Amino acid sequence: MFEMWRLFCKNCGFEGEEDKYYPFCPVCKSPLYIKGEPPKFKPILGEGNTPIVKEKIDNYEVYFKLEYLNPSGSFKDRGVSYSLQLASSMNYRCAVEDSSGNSGISTATFSSRLGLKSKIVIPKTAPYGKKAILRSLNAEIIEANTRDDASKIAEDLSKDCFYVSHSKNPFFIEGMKSIANEIKGLKPRGIIVPSSSFSLFLGVYYGLREQNINTKMFAIQAKETASLKEFIDPIYESKGNESKLADGLALKKSPRVKDALEVIKESNGGLLIFDDNEIKIGLKKLWQMGYLVEPTSAVSYLGLIKLKELNYDISDYIIMLTGSGLKFYDLIEKLIL
Repeated sequence: MFEMWRLFCKNCGFEGEEDKYYPFCPVCKSPLYIKGEPPKFKPILGEGNTPIVKEKIDNYEVYFKLEYLNPSGSFKDRGVSYSLQLASSMNYRCAVEDSSGNSGISTATFSSRLGLKSKIVIPKTAPYGKKAILRSLNAEIIEANTRDDASKIAEDLSKDCFYVSHSKNPFFIEGMKSIANEIKGLKPRGIIVPSSSFSLFLGVYYGLREQNINTKMFAIQAKETASLKEFIDPIYESKGNESKLADGLALKKSPRVKDALEVIKESNGGLLIFDDNEIKIGLKKLWQMGYLVEPTSAVSYLGLIKLKELNYDISDYIIMLTGSGLKFYDLIEKLIL
């Protein structure tokens, strides 16, 4: 029997019923937070416990966390697995998610395993390879004009289905905290995370904080969708204007941007912003090193190198390589050859 928990909203004061799931605040649509003891779930497809590779960058020892080797090819498996196990325990029969690709694929994967029907709302511009994978997983694909439109459609569908809602769901972040147990022994001095919805960024930080481990948190965003820039000056920003390659960073306005800002200030971290020209360079370098990641993951490596150039001591830093490039190799081939 699970301990009792309830969800509450810091923005308007809403507090839900015990053990009742809301994907976002029903009053003001803000992200919700957990009060009480959340349920515990175990991995069901081997998600988590991804490899950590020590690398030498000049005279600095750093670590690459290979989150793209999760079962469906991205870090999203941690949060999706937790969320959908909760959905299954609450007798939901279907799940919906809005996604630029990775969280949709993860939702379809774990829904299939748990016997749930999946509905994935995805931008029309999402890579063909990711759409093909969704079809192969028997997901119902609903195309939207933009990333923001996808979120609105998914919200409407949440009346009947469990809305994974990785950008607002507190249980998604609860699942992301599992990564802290895997890196705590390294006692990282800094962590570099591609950031759009901030689920991984916040999950890592909150998980480490619960274990009294302090680390600098660096959020990496794409030029056209840098939601944090409104609130904080970046440590570095590319000169170009386009950043369409990092499709995993397509969310222009994150509901958790203020939480992320608070973490950056608390941890003495920062924000770095990159464009397509630099993303291509970072992606090619990572593939040459043997890391078969998608363009979104390349910004982590770029962040590490740029911090080194700016005279940061990057020893014992961890970079998160978040998504697999094998999902859309047709695009990767054009970029790195």
